Amino acid sequence: MRFKLCALLIVTLLLVHMPAVSSEGSSLLSVTVLNDTIPALPGSTVVVPFSITNLGNETINNVTVYVTGPAQGFQYSVKVIRTPIEPGKSVNDTITVNVLNVPPGKYNLTLVARAGNFYSTAKFVVSVGVLSDYSLSVEVGSRYIYGNDVVITLKAISKSNGVLLGSLGYKIVREGVILKSYENSTYLNPGEVWEKVIVLKKPDVGNYTVVLWANFGGKYKRVVKTFEVYQRKLQYEVYFRDGAIYVRVFNSTGGVPGIAVSIDNVTFKTDVDGEVSYLVNEPGVYRVTLNLDGRIVTTFVDVKKLIVSPRVLNGSIVVRVMDSTGVPVPNVTVVASGPLGTDYSVTNSSGIAVVNLNKTGYGSIVIKAESDRYLPGEAVITVSKPAPKTSTTRTPTNTSPVNSTAPVLPTTSGTTAGSSSHLGIILILAGLILAGTSYLAFAVPIVHEETLDRYYFLKVRAPKLRPLKNYRVERAVNAVEVRVTRGNAKLENGKLVWELDLEPGEEAYLQAVLG
Repeated sequence: MRFKLCALLIVTLLLVHMPAVSSEGSSLLSVTVLNDTIPALPGSTVVVPFSITNLGNETINNVTVYVTGPAQGFQYSVKVIRTPIEPGKSVNDTITVNVLNVPPGKYNLTLVARAGNFYSTAKFVVSVGVLSDYSLSVEVGSRYIYGNDVVITLKAISKSNGVLLGSLGYKIVREGVILKSYENSTYLNPGEVWEKVIVLKKPDVGNYTVVLWANFGGKYKRVVKTFEVYQRKLQYEVYFRDGAIYVRVFNSTGGVPGIAVSIDNVTFKTDVDGEVSYLVNEPGVYRVTLNLDGRIVTTFVDVKKLIVSPRVLNGSIVVRVMDSTGVPVPNVTVVASGPLGTDYSVTNSSGIAVVNLNKTGYGSIVIKAESDRYLPGEAVITVSKPAPKTSTTRTPTNTSPVNSTAPVLPTTSGTTAGSSSHLGIILILAGLILAGTSYLAFAVPIVHEETLDRYYFLKVRAPKLRPLKNYRVERAVNAVEVRVTRGNAKLENGKLVWELDLEPGEEAYLQAVLG
């Protein structure tokens, strides 16, 4: 009995010193919603006013306030009240709730206020009404190049939390003429998207207007978009050069990229400079088709190949150059390579060039004809070295008897003096001419230059009596590339400079590509 009394006393002491368990009935604070029914629409933010009262005998600090309710359709917030609440005092404040696209109806929510282990709750209702709203859009570009399809996307999007009933339509107009139209009664469920994609196949040049309208829930809306289909003033050039067919499309501002070009049934697009190049290695007529903003243009390029026909004549090789149709081609560079070296020449107006065998040597000689206007031609000829000449000396025999008594023709001193005087003058003039030509041939270098299409040729021959040392040739030539057989050549400031050394009688060649 005594033991039971002691145990009861211990339990009583423990109950006196144990903190109270938090509950709504035994809380030391109380929260009240000042408006327990709040109207709202989807997409709106609800402001919930409340009041917190301290029911205890100690000041309360840092009260956390938040809202709970349906897991979907609402977005809740949390607030901390840091203002101290003294015993018996109250604090008023607000908290927000975002209403999402939820169906119409009344939704029960709970406001919770917590301070430490103590909390209090209050119920309130959010009454969501019917929202009749939607949006319209027309997706189309502003400008289109003629010859391309135009894609138009029409959309109507419901922003309502209920079913939208009404009508919807559209029309497409070009220069006052209706091309397409549509009108129909329909409905949209909450969040539903009505979409229509219209493709105009390569529409004509002109100004277009697209109108999309709708009337749902008594709200009429209309969206208008315009676009233009235009055609550029494009020009073009088609030509063959240096083994390729070139196409360039341009307008007043320069090269036009992205233009479709078909060459020999192969389709390309012009690059950023408006150009297309197509390598060819066979002669023939090539068909070129261009799509100039819907305007189809077809042209032809006749690519010809050079035909080389060499033959040996009088100790030289005579080369005849013709095109694929047998027509002689003048101003063509002929390059002959043999065992000793290379000789360069150019065909004359009859398509004839001569190769110097002293430069190429005898044996197998490769002859090439090159021009930027034709495919190159080539031929190989074998030239045998001629047999050395044998000389024979004949001793003249006098078959006629010597007649010592043959008559002597008389001479006059005047005639002899005159003849001698004229003969002396002739001999002096011949000597002067011979000396001048000998000086030019043996002491002065010979320089020959010629321009053919986009090529510039320069030949330097050293005099026969002396070498050329540190010889320098300068020409005001606008070139982009230069090649030489001897010495060094460079391009600087619109000028061509060639420096070379040659032994007596040697020749050197320069070829430049003009810009």
